[in-house]
Amino acid sequence: MRSSRLIRISCVVIGSLLLMAQTLMAQRVPQLIAPAGYLDKLWSACDEAKATGQTISIIHLGDSHIQAGHFTMPIRQSFTQRWGDGGMGWVGPFRLLGTNPPIHTVIRASSAGTSGVKITQGDYDRESPTGMVLQTRASSAVTYTLQCGGGQTFDRIVIYRQRGTQPFTLSGINSSEIAIAHDTLTTEQIVTDTLLVGRYVSSAEVTAPASSVWYGASLERSSGGALVHTIGYNGATYYTYSKGSFTSSVATLSPRLIILSLGTNESIARQFDRNNFGAEVARLVRRLQASNPDCAIVLTSPLANYQKIRTAHKSRRGKRRRRRTVYRTSYRANANCQLIADELQQQARELGCGYIDLFAHFGGAAGAAQLLSSGILSGDRVHLTAAGYNKVGEAIATALQDDYKQWCQRSPHVTPQASED
Repeated sequence: MRSSRLIRISCVVIGSLLLMAQTLMAQRVPQLIAPAGYLDKLWSACDEAKATGQTISIIHLGDSHIQAGHFTMPIRQSFTQRWGDGGMGWVGPFRLLGTNPPIHTVIRASSAGTSGVKITQGDYDRESPTGMVLQTRASSAVTYTLQCGGGQTFDRIVIYRQRGTQPFTLSGINSSEIAIAHDTLTTEQIVTDTLLVGRYVSSAEVTAPASSVWYGASLERSSGGALVHTIGYNGATYYTYSKGSFTSSVATLSPRLIILSLGTNESIARQFDRNNFGAEVARLVRRLQASNPDCAIVLTSPLANYQKIRTAHKSRRGKRRRRRTVYRTSYRANANCQLIADELQQQARELGCGYIDLFAHFGGAAGAAQLLSSGILSGDRVHLTAAGYNKVGEAIATALQDDYKQWCQRSPHVTPQASED
């Protein structure tokens, strides 16, 4: 009796210690894994931009987690609080293309006549810095209302459009308050119209001429600071952003940091092959590195999720008791998430870029149930709740800001003004 009691007590103690260890693991500060000094040039550029009133461009690139907009918000807030608010960044008319727009951004058209394609479409093979190509009808111009919420304002609109098409114009504002600079940033196929409004606004109207081909707009603040672009598409994978000429066209946005938050759609695919996944990661990162040599790249792993399992059962129903097939849905923790996290870390090491292991930070393979019960994972067991995205975005921001603080300690030349919170 005594020995069995001791065994039970030991089991309780061991269980408590394991739970405590798991909790401590989940609560530890997320770490950026990268070559020594990998982000030093980025931090130097950020401090210089703040000191000189320039803009520093960052891109958060991903899938449906990013398209919704919640995920990027804590990252944007972290950068703008330290280095100044450069604006909302890129916006596109998602709703006009039949899909959900990011939070706090709205684009409305005065009339019908906008068509477009997204990079997630199977036959996509276009040149666009944003993964979206839009076209207005040939019969008449279309006026778009660009609006941002959440307290965001802007006084500069940068329109990205195809060379050879007519420039956009501002409408609904006194012309004496407007300065327009066309073709201010050019590539072989992409030009920009920079529309300067004389005051900070949360909404403005732009008019696209007939037969315009454009790629969205960037809402910016001329005061300078961190400009964090949110570029995400439902269903996107690492393969998606290797299509067309996206990796070279995105250089038009002049990014100094690209955060890649992908891998969820690969994890829930019917067939997952780690070697193929690693090859797609390497292909995208190498192309981005080649086209954006001054840009740092940081990979992040997706959190644990669940696979949906449908099983068929024969059942007799109705008065005649006929046998019918009934499908039942169940869920199991997705083992692919661990493989993806491991492969991303390996690829980051081989490619010489950064990596933040969100999978491990939020409990790893054993953490799926906790993510669901704590309200981080949503009811579909793949996406996160708004609160969940906020926590994950904060984890990325914390890892990056900790690296910045370490750089400040190593770099005596950092000015006090640039390193203030």
